[in-house]
Amino acid sequence: MSNSTFWIVIAVIGIATIIMRGSFILTADRFKLNTKFAGILKFIPASVLAALVAPAIVYHEGMVSALHGKERILAGIIALLIAYKTRNIFFTILSGMGTLYLIQYFL
Repeated sequence: MSNSTFWIVIAVIGIATIIMRGSFILTADRFKLNTKFAGILKFIPASVLAALVAPAIVYHEGMVSALHGKERILAGIIALLIAYKTRNIFFTILSGMGTLYLIQYFL
């Protein structure tokens, strides 16, 4: 694939993505969501974050076991406690990553 073809493909994919996302944003006012359904949609970001984080904690070195990679579990628990106490996502991520780094560095 030539360099110009590559950039044309990237541009077309980018424009298609913008059109698809923009169509939902521009037509959102026309549709009324059920209040129950709108309430369910509020839980999607938390469930996606949990789906991304949980495998990183439990799946360690090719094995699915809670006993391997104890430093990840400890860092996850500390991050969970800080998230509960502060409700600040930036501080939660920073503390979880910092805890994991410190545990791996000293042990």
